[in-house]
Amino acid sequence: MSSIAAKRLTLIASIALSIAWSGTALAAKADNEAAVVAKLYKDFAWQAVASQADLFGDDLAHQGKAALEKYFAPALADLLVKDAVCQTRYQGICNLDFDLLFDSQDPRVTDLDVTTTSPGRVAVVYKDPIDEKKTQIDFVVARVSGSWKITDVVYRRPDKVSLRQVLSRKIP
Repeated sequence: MSSIAAKRLTLIASIALSIAWSGTALAAKADNEAAVVAKLYKDFAWQAVASQADLFGDDLAHQGKAALEKYFAPALADLLVKDAVCQTRYQGICNLDFDLLFDSQDPRVTDLDVTTTSPGRVAVVYKDPIDEKKTQIDFVVARVSGSWKITDVVYRRPDKVSLRQVLSRKIP
């Protein structure tokens, strides 16, 4: 009887350790550079398929500073907030005239993939379902107060403009 109890105890301990190890592995995986970018798209990619702010909430470019700092480094969050304030004040476009997640004014998206390409660099690649054109956007990420944050977004246009550059332009 004691050998059965010992076997059960060993089995229970093995299961508990397996759960603990897999939980640690999942936590480590969720804390990599790509996690902050994936979360950003998970929370705001709805913008590509819906435009009902009353149902979905404000789009990414019109979030408050606290919400933006879940994803972006404070300096980039500040620039996004300033642009949103400018748009409200002037009732129009200031610096940001495209959806920052899709580098487009009217995004059409399918097959979105988020991948760490090098230390501090995360690529988002997606396909346009109409013309099959692939687009890649590069996110620059860094540890800020122990968490991965987006410090810039580089768009693969001919001019290779970045979100920081766009938002830092002087408003006329």
